[in-house]
Amino acid sequence: MDDITLLGATGEINEQTINILKTEFKVNDMGELNRLLGIQITFTDDGITLSQTTFIDKILNRFLMQDCKPVSTPIDSNHQLKAIEDEDEGTDATAYQQIIGSLMYLVTGTRPDLSYTITHLSQFNSSPSTKHLTAAKRVLRYLQGTKDRHLFYPWNNQLKMTAYMDASYGNCLDTRRSFSGYIFPVGNATISWRCRKQWSVATSTCEAEYMALAMTTKHHLWLKRGIHKLLKIDIPTALFCDSNAAIDVAYNPKLNNRSKHIDVAYHFTREQI
Repeated sequence: MDDITLLGATGEINEQTINILKTEFKVNDMGELNRLLGIQITFTDDGITLSQTTFIDKILNRFLMQDCKPVSTPIDSNHQLKAIEDEDEGTDATAYQQIIGSLMYLVTGTRPDLSYTITHLSQFNSSPSTKHLTAAKRVLRYLQGTKDRHLFYPWNNQLKMTAYMDASYGNCLDTRRSFSGYIFPVGNATISWRCRKQWSVATSTCEAEYMALAMTTKHHLWLKRGIHKLLKIDIPTALFCDSNAAIDVAYNPKLNNRSKHIDVAYHFTREQI
């Protein structure tokens, strides 16, 4: 095992724990935490910063993009990517998969702004075309200009959890499924985020948003219960949705022609309300 991290107040209990570990294992005490699994950790008077600048530089160097020109967005808003067709030119799947795999680690670590892009591009891992590879390299160009972005966790952060969710509508050109996404800040600190393709085809924007709302509600409850277990308190929570239609379906117990086709599982949100 490696990279074991102990979190707690400096003092006798911390020292005792380290000594117990030393009796069972060969342990090198590296002192105060500053790096863990490619994530740089910085302690300041204002709070804690998590970043992956060094890891991004390694990615850019690995794929010979260290001198590329930066772009302002990770994916072209007018992109039209779909599975490879007969007239498309294929490319090296291994190189494409290596880029996407590296970028996935950034998404899980400190870069929620890449969640949708990498979820979308990872669909083409098995058989990428030159268009897909160009789109993946665009993400590297975006990282060139944003490598110093980081997550910040201030001291004395307000214990109030919010959730923001959204959904696309039918933008997978091969299956016409939509994408769901959410992000969870506690106070001013982002603690959780996700983007995924929905399990079934939504037949309206209302349904796509409602399915995303259900996914977010489940995670919202999980986080709320987890915080209660840790802190023994219930913190204020709120969930924000920008679709009036989805909100109406969630609050209205009366089914109508617009909503009766929606799978029963997605009425989980209404039950929680």
